[in-house]
Amino acid sequence: MITIKDVAKQAGVSIASVSNYINNKKNISAKTARTIQQAIDDLNYVVQNSGRELKMKRNQDIGIVFPTISEPYLERLLSSIKGYLSQYDQTFVLELTDSDPRMETKAILNLIGRNVAGMILYTCQPQNREIFEKLEKSGIPYVLIDRRPENFDCNFVTVDNKELFQRITGELLAKNYTRIALVCGPDSYRENIMARTGYENAFKIAGKETETENIIFTTAIRECGFRAGIQLLERGERIPQVILTTSYRLAEGLKYALKIYHLDEEEQVQIISTGDSMDDVFHHDNAIVKTSRGAYQIGEEAGKLLLRNIRSPIVFEKQQVVFQDDYNIAQLEPAMEIKTQRPTQAAEEICVLLLDDETSVSGLSRLLIDFYAKENIKVKIKRVLPKDSFEYICNYCESGSTQIDVILFDVPWLAYYADKGYLLCLDELMEAYPLNIRNYLPNAAGHYSMYNGRHYALPYMACTQLLFYRKDIFSNEEIADDLERKYMIPLKVPKNWFQFNALAKYFTRKYNPDSPVEFGHSMAISNPDLFLCDLMPRIWDYGGSLFNRQQALQLNTLQNRKAVRSLLESVQYTSGGLLSKKPADAAVDFINGNTAMFYTFYNYATGLVDRLQSKVVDDFGYTRIPGSSVLSGWSLGISKNSQKPEAAFKFIRWASGSDIAIPHTILGGQSPNISVYRNYDMVSLYPWLPRAMTEFENSLERLPQTTAKGNVINEDEFVHIFYEEMMPLIREAMDGHTANLEQLEDVFAVLQGKLRKIL
Repeated sequence: MITIKDVAKQAGVSIASVSNYINNKKNISAKTARTIQQAIDDLNYVVQNSGRELKMKRNQDIGIVFPTISEPYLERLLSSIKGYLSQYDQTFVLELTDSDPRMETKAILNLIGRNVAGMILYTCQPQNREIFEKLEKSGIPYVLIDRRPENFDCNFVTVDNKELFQRITGELLAKNYTRIALVCGPDSYRENIMARTGYENAFKIAGKETETENIIFTTAIRECGFRAGIQLLERGERIPQVILTTSYRLAEGLKYALKIYHLDEEEQVQIISTGDSMDDVFHHDNAIVKTSRGAYQIGEEAGKLLLRNIRSPIVFEKQQVVFQDDYNIAQLEPAMEIKTQRPTQAAEEICVLLLDDETSVSGLSRLLIDFYAKENIKVKIKRVLPKDSFEYICNYCESGSTQIDVILFDVPWLAYYADKGYLLCLDELMEAYPLNIRNYLPNAAGHYSMYNGRHYALPYMACTQLLFYRKDIFSNEEIADDLERKYMIPLKVPKNWFQFNALAKYFTRKYNPDSPVEFGHSMAISNPDLFLCDLMPRIWDYGGSLFNRQQALQLNTLQNRKAVRSLLESVQYTSGGLLSKKPADAAVDFINGNTAMFYTFYNYATGLVDRLQSKVVDDFGYTRIPGSSVLSGWSLGISKNSQKPEAAFKFIRWASGSDIAIPHTILGGQSPNISVYRNYDMVSLYPWLPRAMTEFENSLERLPQTTAKGNVINEDEFVHIFYEEMMPLIREAMDGHTANLEQLEDVFAVLQGKLRKIL
């Protein structure tokens, strides 16, 4: 067992210094304190809360460590444990860890330090054998429920998921159900692996092959259940007849997907979830059949085991108790064909032009079945590459063709398209088919819909930029000391772009071999629009502007040159491929733990919270970017040439409406509806949403709609000229050479002349 003497030796200090640090008896230097704490962490030394290793009486509390109680099964498990312990006047300490392994480790060590009488754990890190070996060495009796390290001898209470899913799947196959899907929580948890094994065994026994596409592992929350459901339901004639799942929260998400597809859940697609139907007398959901595992029995058994172990610590032999789950699927009729709401004989058909950009618009195409079921209007999708979309829309509208009814376009193009007469004014349609614009984010209707006081579009995606950073790195005291010594700046989240670049340089290993990450930040400027969205916040932060108050071009100013130089400097501290990357690719760099910071439109940040993929899921923070954020997004308008304006308006009203706001956001979009930002589940999943809503109100448009002469700006042409002139400078910066302010003055003089010709 590690002692205070071992810590002192590891830290190279006296035992008295360690004792003083542990008990806060005397002031010691910050450097010595960090050295001692590092030794404690390295040795996994458990600090007793009294500061003494000996002469300490056993605390009579029971420690209970659970990842969450949002899952009904876990909530009832906890209720059962508490109820059983209370019968014996046993007090307890509850630790909820939000499925964060580090929080769980800290909770366990804290309980060991308090010398509690015993522990009951539903772990979120069964693969972390080391922490359970430490718990074992502490001598504190404990019981694990459902999850434990592989081949680890301990008090263990669980349910036989393998036997359960083998029986259920076998009975379904006997009823001629052939399309049976399985949606499980993470495959790092034993109960999910056992469920898959039982499921596959049933198919083998029946002499049938399992289809790997019918098995999905994901995070056990509603939103991931919904994504899995959409994935399964997109298969047309191969839609599953039954979906089995190991989590009731996943089942709720699956049910929502069935609702979007307007399937009669009870009669066509059945969901069967693990649960506790025998204890839940208030559960009457015909769409979800719950198994009958007794959460109260399991919790009570865990309590019994622990108390017996506490009372007879020496002679007690570790026990494993395995419960059998039960179910009742007798009411399921033999398999029948599923009648989906796929478009067959629609009253009308419209054509919608979308971007060929999976990240931004794929969610909408996956939800079209809902629009068809509600309006009996079939939607034909035509796609165009984002880089070609402006010119394509202009050429199409000038051609007089009536093929396309609805157009998706970047919000800065609204004024130009409306002025050119490409878009149908929506005012009359909005009177005939009312919608409540108060459901949109503040000012969204004005920014994304209106030109000269009239409506020409509806907001489809509304987004602003946020800065994401590695919270664990920014709170590291050793890094803070090193940064202050080398750069003479504090380790704080940057408030301006000068600070941002200084930190980005420090965290780039090319300039600091000791950096904990390879690059300071990640960025993507692979097209003119991305470049301008990166540049404008810097221009505003330096007090610059591309146009003066009279809307006249004022490009060649000191503030603007400083902003461009700041961007060029940032290029040197980012991961490679920034001229080919999309924003989603830049996000992946941060998600994989390769960078210390990245700023982006927050709809690209959803992967941060994916526990199956993100390496920084518990380590990131977020705040506003330096300067002001760019107001960005997409609008849906109706082509002036459309022959079906009413059907087209019904579509854009649906696409921008509240009915699909949540599912669209879950599938990667960013709805303009305020309901997303006030939804508990959405905010729990994407905690930055409230901050994003605040920043949305403070965001600025990239360019004015008109010039000083009253001419509408063709922003696409403006941005392309700007980008092409900057490209040689960007490439030089990638090679480590940043243009100085004098060189930029010459470049800006040429650029201003070119831009004036088009204004």
